[in-house]
Formats: sequence, structure tokens, C-alpha cells
Amino acid sequence: MDALFVKKLSMDSVLCIRKLAVLLVATLCMTVFGTISAVLAQETVRDTVAKEYKETRDICPAVKQVLKNGLDTKETVKSSIELGHDACLVVRCAIEGGGNIEQVIVGALAAGATSDVCSRCAIEAGASPAEVAKALETGLGYSPQLAAGLSIIEIGLPGNARGGGVMSPSAF
Repeated sequence: MDALFVKKLSMDSVLCIRKLAVLLVATLCMTVFGTISAVLAQETVRDTVAKEYKETRDICPAVKQVLKNGLDTKETVKSSIELGHDACLVVRCAIEGGGNIEQVIVGALAAGATSDVCSRCAIEAGASPAEVAKALETGLGYSPQLAAGLSIIEIGLPGNARGGGVMSPSAF
């Protein structure tokens, strides 16, 4: 009876190890598949932008059309700038084309555009300065500071008496 119990226990542990191995392999396969699909999706956006540009020979209508087709705003802006187009023009066209301001700015920053170019061009396209500032804070990784109250500063009048001392007007 004791040998049968040990044999059953060892069979159960082998089955558990096999289940864990299958689970590990499945997890690795899903991770590799997700990474490959993300890389292919990025190339798809880049290829789509390049194809639209070849058809229109102007980046502004190409960006607007790609956004109208529902592709990711951030990747569209990033790919357009990485293909060598002017960052300011791409930002303006993406905002005029209905792109999310935050995604437009994050994509432009990811492609190497500077924050001053992003803000100036976004405001030229009609975005509100408050929205642009919020998008830049998010895109640059800033977090808003907590609303900490200022500490109270007590200022007394010169002299030891409660009413203060004599003050010369020349000290103002």
C-alpha cells in the first residue's frame, strides 16, 4: 500500500510538472506572437502613410486620410516624421484631421520633435493652449504637483512693544 501511494504521488507530481511546462510554453508563445504583431502593426502604419503619400504627393492630405481610416494617431504622426516629413506640418495636419491632441504630441515627441515645435504647431492648428500644455506634461513624463498649501509666514513689526516701533519712511 505504501509503494502504491508513493507511485501515485510521483505520477501526480509528473503531471503537475508537465502542466506547468505546457503553461510556460503557451505563455512564451503568446508573448512572442504579441511582440511580432506589434512590430508588424507599426510597419503597417508606416507602409500606409508611405502609400498615401505616394498617391497624393503631399503629406498633409496623406496624414488626414490615414487618420480618417482609423489608424493609430500616435503611430501615424511618429511614422510620418520618421519618414522625413516636417514635424510641424505633420502635427498641424494631424490635429486638423481630427487626431487626439495628446496622441499627436506624444507621437511627435517619440519621433524626435522638440516640445517647442509641438506646442507652437499645435496651437497654430487651433488647439487650446491648456490642452497642449496638458499633453506636453503627459508626453514628457511630468506629473502635476500636489496642491500643497504655502506655509504661513508671520511677520512682526520692528520693536519689542506690541504696537511696533518707530519706522522711518526712508526704509521703504
